[in-house]
Amino acid sequence: MKLLSKLWIFSFLIFESCVIFQATKVPPNNLKSSLETNSDKKQKVVFLGDSITHGRVSYDYVGSISKNPSLTNFQIINEGINSRLTVQILEQLENLKKLNPDYVFLLIGTNDLKATLSEEEYNRYANIWKLKEPVTEESFVINLTKIIQSIQKETKAKLIVFSPPVLGEDPNSVPFQRSKRFAELTKQVATKEKTIYKPLHETLSQGLDESKLSSRKPYTQNTWGMYWTILRYYSTTATWDDLGDSNGYYYLTDAIHLNERGGKILEGMALEEILPNEK
Repeated sequence: MKLLSKLWIFSFLIFESCVIFQATKVPPNNLKSSLETNSDKKQKVVFLGDSITHGRVSYDYVGSISKNPSLTNFQIINEGINSRLTVQILEQLENLKKLNPDYVFLLIGTNDLKATLSEEEYNRYANIWKLKEPVTEESFVINLTKIIQSIQKETKAKLIVFSPPVLGEDPNSVPFQRSKRFAELTKQVATKEKTIYKPLHETLSQGLDESKLSSRKPYTQNTWGMYWTILRYYSTTATWDDLGDSNGYYYLTDAIHLNERGGKILEGMALEEILPNEK
């Protein structure tokens, strides 16, 4: 019996390690690899962000865009990494300047706002990134402004900034209201810096209102719930929409990440800027 228990635990740990590998695998078309590749594509498009852009633990909107038949002459670059805050985006700007892309899509802020929810949430990011300073609304605005100004000043890129998506789907919950606040801050900075702003949060929020859902589930800190959702995706045939539905969400998978239903809205907003003449 003890041997069977040990074998089960060992098998589970191996399986879990494989899932973690899948979930954290760096996009092969990231900034660094793109700089090392002599692509003959005429235009370069960079998607800059966190796990929602990374696309390994939620709907891969960047991967879907890269398969668009109208973009065969575009080099699509995925510079999204799980758990990033604005301060980690700042660290990628040198590579971005070297590439000097034609388009940059920036989606950041979810982890900044989560780090303001509680000391426990902050400590998680502090441990991952060795943060030395607190994360606040003010630090978010300062970092976002620096990112936008640097891209505008030191690249030729057309810059498009998305508001961060909803956090949970209950409009009366504190996390949802915090995500709304960070969307407002993003819009204020984008407007001040005269760059293109795409209202992702506002669009998702309106869609939730119009969906007339009988209940709307809030975000609660549940790391294991997130890991379980990821585990189910990579070990079953369930889609991100299936997982979101089973977890009680309409646009999300686990209260944080976008399912295909939500990701397609983000994808459409991006394509509006790259292919403005296509419907």
